[in-house]
Amino acid sequence: MSHMLFSASKEKLAEKDHHQNAGKISSDEDLPYGSDEVEYNDEKGEFDTYDEEHGHAAEKRTRFYQSKRFWIKCITILVIILAVFIPLLIFVILPKLVQAIVNGSTMSMSQLNMTDATETGMKVSLIGGIDNAGIFPATIEFPEPIIVSWEGHQLGSMQMSSVKASGGKATIIDSTSFSIIDKEAFSTFAKDMLTIETFTWVLTSTVQVKAIGRTIKDISLKKELKMLGMNGFGKVTIDSFTMPGDAPNNAGAYVRLVTSMNNPSPIGMTLGTMVLDLFYEGTYLGQVTATDAVLIGNSPSPLTLEGLLFYQTNQTDLDNVSTLMSNFLAGKVTMTSAKGVAVKPDGINSISWLSNGLLSLTLNVPLQSPTPLNVIRDISIKDMGMIFNETSPYTPTASSNMVTAGFKLPFNITVGMQSVSNSMSILYKGKVLTDINAAVWSQAQSDVPGGLIVFSLPPSLLVVKDDAKEEFDQFIADLTVNAEQTFMVTGLASAVSTTPVGTVKLSGIPFTSNVTMKGLNFNSIDAAVTNVVVNGGTSDHITMNQMVALPNPSTLSVTGGSVLLTVYDKVTDQYLGELSIPNLKVVPGPNPTPSQFFFHPKNETLRDQFLSQYLTGAVFPLKVVGSKKATSIVELKAAMSLVSISSTAPGLTPPRLLVTSGTANSNIGTLLGNRQTITSVNMINPLNTELYVTGQVTQISWKGNFFGTINAKYEQAVPPNGAVDTPPLTLQHPSGLEFGFFLTTQFVPSYPLIALGGAMVPFDLDVMMSVRVGGPNGYPATIHYVQQQEILTKMSMF
Repeated sequence: MSHMLFSASKEKLAEKDHHQNAGKISSDEDLPYGSDEVEYNDEKGEFDTYDEEHGHAAEKRTRFYQSKRFWIKCITILVIILAVFIPLLIFVILPKLVQAIVNGSTMSMSQLNMTDATETGMKVSLIGGIDNAGIFPATIEFPEPIIVSWEGHQLGSMQMSSVKASGGKATIIDSTSFSIIDKEAFSTFAKDMLTIETFTWVLTSTVQVKAIGRTIKDISLKKELKMLGMNGFGKVTIDSFTMPGDAPNNAGAYVRLVTSMNNPSPIGMTLGTMVLDLFYEGTYLGQVTATDAVLIGNSPSPLTLEGLLFYQTNQTDLDNVSTLMSNFLAGKVTMTSAKGVAVKPDGINSISWLSNGLLSLTLNVPLQSPTPLNVIRDISIKDMGMIFNETSPYTPTASSNMVTAGFKLPFNITVGMQSVSNSMSILYKGKVLTDINAAVWSQAQSDVPGGLIVFSLPPSLLVVKDDAKEEFDQFIADLTVNAEQTFMVTGLASAVSTTPVGTVKLSGIPFTSNVTMKGLNFNSIDAAVTNVVVNGGTSDHITMNQMVALPNPSTLSVTGGSVLLTVYDKVTDQYLGELSIPNLKVVPGPNPTPSQFFFHPKNETLRDQFLSQYLTGAVFPLKVVGSKKATSIVELKAAMSLVSISSTAPGLTPPRLLVTSGTANSNIGTLLGNRQTITSVNMINPLNTELYVTGQVTQISWKGNFFGTINAKYEQAVPPNGAVDTPPLTLQHPSGLEFGFFLTTQFVPSYPLIALGGAMVPFDLDVMMSVRVGGPNGYPATIHYVQQQEILTKMSMF
C-alpha cells in the first residue's frame, strides 16, 4: 500500500510540473519525501537535488540538520557540557553515590576469633561479608582503624585489610589486632557478651573506594553489626564424669569432667587456663581447672575440667552430695552450676577484663551420664524364702540371707558399702509379677576391687500385681517341679557408703539382672518315709504317723501351711489314701517332715495285702500326687497340681511275731474221735492303737505236714503294744487214716514227752485274722501273716 501511495505522488508531481512549467520549488516542504535524489556539492558545500524521473538537477533545497554549521554547533555545545559535567560527576556526584552505596550496604560477621589476649588488646581473625555493595566492581580500603562501639562506648579499634566487592557482595577474611580503648567499657561488654542473647556493635571509620578507575576518599563508614551473644553457653553437656582417685590427706576425691559448651555466638576465644568453682543446691563441691581452653564460635566447644571434690562433713552438704551422686549413677539429670574464678591465657597471669567477664558467668551444667551406667548387675540370690499365708493371699513374705550383686562404679575411688536397702520387682516371661519393698536396711559387705557386694533381704512383703496372679502361680509351680528356673529382677537399690567425699547415701540406683535359681525339683526326688507308726483308726481309715523326707536341692525355702496329697501304690497304681502334711516347710536339705497317712484303699485285697506286709516290715513303693485341692493356699494350687513324688515307705520295723506262745491240749479220745485239740495262744498288738480281733482262720502245719485248722469267730480287744491270750480255740485236725498214721509214726515219736507233761513243738502258722484297727469301731481288715511258733503241746489218755 505504501508503494502505491508513493507512485501516485510522483505522477501528480510530474503532471503539475508539465502543465505549469514551474521552474523553482520555494521550500523544502514542497518536495515530497523520496521524489528526488539529493547530491552533495563540494564546491558550494550544499546538497544538489535531482529529479528522479527525468534525470536532471532539480532546484536546490537544504534541511537544517543537513547543514555543516549545525553539526559544528552541536559538537561545540557537547564539549562545553562535558567540560562542566565530568568534574561535577567526579568530584561531586560520584563521592555522594559511593557514600550512598556504602550507607546502604550491610555487614555481617560469621566468625570472630580472639587470641593472645592482653590487658590492652588481642589478636582477632575475621570472617564476614558485605551485601548491597553496588553494581560496579570496587575495592574498599581502610586507611584508618575501625572504631568498635557498644552502647555508646568506644570499646576498641582494629585495622582492616582492603576488601574487594563484585556483584554487590564482598567477603571479609582478615587477621588483625584489636586495641582496647576503654578498658572499663570493654570489661562490661565482656561480661554481657557471655550471658546475653544478642548484642550490637557499631563500626565507624573513614574508608576509600576504588571503582571505575577512580579512588574516592573520605567515605564515612558507620555500620551496626548485630551478633549473637554466648547466652550463658545455652545447654552445657557432660560427655564424661569420672573420679580418678582419692585425694591425699582426706582432702576429697579427684574429679575429671569432659564437657561440651554450646557457643551460639560467632565470637570465639582462646581462654588458656580457666578456673571454675562447682556448686549444687548451695553446696560448694570443689574447684576445677581447664587448660588450653578454647571457645569455638557457632559450635560446641569441648572442655576438659580437672580438679578436686572436697570432703564434706556438714549433713546438709552430705545430703546434697548424696543426691548428686545418686542421680548420676541412676542416669538422672542433676542441674549443677559452675562459677568462674579466673582466666589465665598464658596459664600464669590473669587478664582482668576476661576474668571479670567470667566471674559474672554462672554456667548451668546438667550432670548426667551420656550412656546408662548399669552399676548393679549379675544379681545372685543364694537363698530365698517365701512364706505363704492363707489369710493374706498374694502377699507372701520373702527373705534371703545372702544376695550377691556385681557392681561397677564409674569412679576409681575407695568406696565401702555399710548397709543396703532395695525395692525390686520380679519379672517372669516378660511380665512383672511382684514388687518387693524392703523397708529395713541390712548390713552389707563390699569388695570394691572385685566388684561384689553381699547383703541380705530382710523379711519383706512380696506383693503380687492384680493382673499377674495367674502368671505368679505358674512361676511358683515351675520353681516347685523344675530343676532350675530363670527369672528377672529389676528395681532400685540404695546403699550407705563411705567415700572420699564423705559418708553418702546412694539412693535409687537402678538394676536389672537375670537370676537363675535351682528349683525344688519335687518330681525327681525320692520322698523316703520313716518312723511309720499306726496310731489310730476309724471306720473310715487307719491313721499312720510318719516322717516324710522332702529333699530340697535348691536354695529356695517355701512355707505353705497344710497340704493333703494323694498316695498310690506305685506298682499297681491303685489308690491307698491321703498324706497330710500339717505344716509344709521346705528348706534346703533333707527336710524330714512330720505327716499323717490316712490309709483307706478302695480295693479290699490291696488293703489286706498292705496291712499284712506292713506287719512283716516290707518296703512299699509309693507315688504321692498333688492336686489343686491339696492346699488352701491359692498361690500353691497350681504347683500342687503338678506334684508327683516317688516315695518308699517301710513296714513295721523291726517286724514282730503276733503270736509269742501257745498251748495245745488234746487226748486219745479227741484225736481218734472228733479229732479236735483245744488251743490258746498269747497274741501281741505291735500297733500304737487298739487292735480288735473278730475272728481268725489259721492253717497249722508241722514240718510241711498239715496239722489242722482253727476257724473261730470271737471278739477280743488287744491293747496298743499289748498282749492277750486268746480264748480257747478249737483246732480241727484232718480226718482219715492218714493223719492217724502220721501221728503215730512221725509226730508222737518225735516228741515222746507230749504224753508225759507236754513238749514245745514248733508249728507253722498261716493266719487270716479279721480285725478292726482302732477298736470295735475301727477300720476293718483281714491280716494275713505266717510265722513259726513253738507251742506247748500236751496229749493225755482221757
